[in-house]
Amino acid sequence: MSQRTGTRWIPPVIIGVGLFGVALAISGLLTGLPGPSVGGTCGPGLGSEPAIVAIFDPVTIGAGPEPPATNAAARTQWTSFVNQCQSSANNRAFATFPILVVSAGVAVFGFLLFRRRSRSRVTPQVEAGGSGGSQPPWSAPSAWPSPYAVSDPSFWRPPGVTPAPPLPPPPYGPGSAVP
Repeated sequence: MSQRTGTRWIPPVIIGVGLFGVALAISGLLTGLPGPSVGGTCGPGLGSEPAIVAIFDPVTIGAGPEPPATNAAARTQWTSFVNQCQSSANNRAFATFPILVVSAGVAVFGFLLFRRRSRSRVTPQVEAGGSGGSQPPWSAPSAWPSPYAVSDPSFWRPPGVTPAPPLPPPPYGPGSAVP
């Protein structure tokens, strides 16, 4: 087994690891936030909302209306609740964003590596006794005859097929009037 054949599995594995990291980061942003230590949930209903929602729309944290400044104890508890929920959302985003970026980079690198390897496999190999170099994939190997260099047109005709009769010359030649 050659080294090229033995390492064909590496680019798909790199792509898979990158996509797994992207999925992990996205699921981290879409998972509900933990409840704050003061009680309750970081969401408008009975459950906590995802971190991505709390980051882009902090009003939905579900803390209710802000208590008046005259009720200092309720205001302190409300502020602590909002701060803990928003801090939890920010920490989740700060933890998952680098994972998302690095994983996307790994997936793109794996894809580019996969494309490079698939292109290099298309290149024809030189047969024994050849010039020793390889030709680009868009040119015909030198062992193939050029259709323009073959003097016998029957060379390209399958066996048993007769050529069509030649077309008659046109009724008019160059310089004559076209009807």
